[in-house]
Amino acid sequence: MPDLREVFEMVKQQTEPDQDSWAEQERQIRRADRKRKYSALALVAALALVIVVVVASNLDGQEQGAVAPPSDGPSIVPAGAELALLDIDTGATTGTGIFPGGSEVDVSPDGTQMTYVDASGVIAVANTDGTGERLFGRTRSLDDPTAPRWSPGGNEIVYQAVQNDGTTQRIGNLYVLDVTTGRVEQITDLPTVSAGFYYMAPTFSADGRSVLFTMATSVPSGPDGRMYRWDLWTVPASGGDPKMLLPNAGFADAEPGGDSITFVELGEGHIDPKFGDLFVARSNGTEARKVVDGETLLPRWSPDGSEIGYEDVGHDATFVVDVATGDTRKILDPPEWPEWVDQQTMIVDLSD
Repeated sequence: MPDLREVFEMVKQQTEPDQDSWAEQERQIRRADRKRKYSALALVAALALVIVVVVASNLDGQEQGAVAPPSDGPSIVPAGAELALLDIDTGATTGTGIFPGGSEVDVSPDGTQMTYVDASGVIAVANTDGTGERLFGRTRSLDDPTAPRWSPGGNEIVYQAVQNDGTTQRIGNLYVLDVTTGRVEQITDLPTVSAGFYYMAPTFSADGRSVLFTMATSVPSGPDGRMYRWDLWTVPASGGDPKMLLPNAGFADAEPGGDSITFVELGEGHIDPKFGDLFVARSNGTEARKVVDGETLLPRWSPDGSEIGYEDVGHDATFVVDVATGDTRKILDPPEWPEWVDQQTMIVDLSD
């Protein structure tokens, strides 16, 4: 297999893929960017509303509202509430009253903190009730920070810096932020590539020693030239040479404290605009087995490793699958990227 630099040199020399092939998936990703642009307006509107608040403690003396009643189907939070707590058994959603004006939330392994991209364009950390926000200015650069994910120990955050020249978003590099010291370390050194899509979806391995991420590879496609295939790669969390883990795969997540990963199959030799089927495999990529057929995106393991939450754009809903049995259940009508707070609760962004 050619080394990483040779792979990317091939990528840079090829023609651009059909931008429309990722249109629906990129719409989902770009929604986060739109939320940042309109966050100030959303905040003003939100302050004019009565928000139902259910959190572990009151927010600085804010009056706590009643819990939304259980229902036969998913409920919707009050207009303007960006983040909502979702009971996965009842489908009830409750506005948290959190308005960070940010996007791309991820909850820490112990469920007490969340990280997200602040409206000012930096990585932020706050308590899950919205208090104690910290902005990490060192993550601000000419590149756009995106996709922050916690380490298993809760002391580091990996994120991607997307290269943006104002017209084209290109695959950038991965960085690790130490939330204790604020120090930022670049862990990849990838050539500039524009492959019709840019989201690398980095995530730590279960032991925190490496980072899984999705990356484009140029592959032959016939006499008219080459096209792009998206593969699952891994790189040491301290930095080093990336290695391909699985071809035609991406958007992985590691089983907490376990030896399995979940990922989306992206199609053999081509970019799949319909996302892909959901798989589970050993952490080294072996013994892969399909657990869900569908157009899935960004699967997330539950804290105890028994279930996986995922978005299915084909069925226009959010689901949970039992890893052992393969049984699925719909937990929310809109297709949202679910982030687990605990085994019973997810936090979802409903601020469309």
